[in-house]
Amino acid sequence: MSKGGKQLQTGNLYGEVTDSQGEPLPGVTLTLTGAGPTLVQVTNAEGQFRFLSLAPGLYAVKAKLEGFSTVDYPSINIQVGRNTSIEIQMTPAIED
Repeated sequence: MSKGGKQLQTGNLYGEVTDSQGEPLPGVTLTLTGAGPTLVQVTNAEGQFRFLSLAPGLYAVKAKLEGFSTVDYPSINIQVGRNTSIEIQMTPAIED
């Protein structure tokens, strides 16, 4: 491994979104707000998402999927050189 003098100044956020039975939820829109610009990702077929090269600081994620209640996941602390992992569970929206 080369030592290129460039120190890692960012961290990564990995996560998975499941339903109340623990099944992966593909197609969930995740909005990340916090220390940097607002970023948007959509979960893959396994319900996974990732936000890479984030500036260190506090972030919040909002998960939205039609037919499910929106989930807010506040206070995610991203640290330099660290991979942070979260799990989000979504429940079906209550029909009026």
